[in-house]
Amino acid sequence: MNPVDVYKLLPKTNCGQCPQKTCMAFALSVLKGEVKAKDCPYLSDEAKRVLSEIEIKDWKAELIEKLKKEVSGLDLEKIAPGIGAELRDDALSINCFGTEYIIRQDGEISTEGHINPWIKILLLHYIRTAGSGQPSGKWVSFSELKSGMVKASSFKRECEDPLKELFDNHRQLIERMLPSLGGRKVKHEACDNAWIVEALPKVSALILYWQGTEEEPSSLKILFDSTADRFLDVESLTFLFEGLVNILEHATGHR
Repeated sequence: MNPVDVYKLLPKTNCGQCPQKTCMAFALSVLKGEVKAKDCPYLSDEAKRVLSEIEIKDWKAELIEKLKKEVSGLDLEKIAPGIGAELRDDALSINCFGTEYIIRQDGEISTEGHINPWIKILLLHYIRTAGSGQPSGKWVSFSELKSGMVKASSFKRECEDPLKELFDNHRQLIERMLPSLGGRKVKHEACDNAWIVEALPKVSALILYWQGTEEEPSSLKILFDSTADRFLDVESLTFLFEGLVNILEHATGHR
């Protein structure tokens, strides 16, 4: 069973009355064992029965194994220049949010610090996609990327809105943390608070944050280099920046 299967059983109201903010987040937490189906106050009896009878497998582990098999059949030396990776002893060195990861030919990933399933999935997707080309230097909205229009509302809800909330409540702390996550503050004509974040070697984002005033509420926008969709699809880009939000939420204690 995967997150979508669980999500289909939920009321899809994003009521916020469970331990999570959205139904999709709740579905993911059910699979991770962090919450129980009964924690949803509006789950139908039938949905509770289905979830209790079906053995929920670790979809992340299954996906990682599938991606590792696909990566094991790729020519890493050929792929490395296109994705901005460095080849070291038949393994790839890739920086993601300021941390170096080593990916072997068999798909195994190592780093000096902690590594979680989220980053494994992203890195293996990045290698499997095997994009090529140079960033254009042109910033575009998520909706302008390939298939981005369809997923734009989800990206705003899962990435831009919670990141704005973090900036609203913990801006100084967030600004101190971003350099260690591959970010640097830049000047931008649109606003005074702009950051370029090097999420992956060929995937950069421009975060624009407008502080609220008495007349206007605060707002935040995440732009991507126009070539970003050559290296990750829009679902993976959403997953990537959900991960950044999750890192910052844990650091600030903001849930």
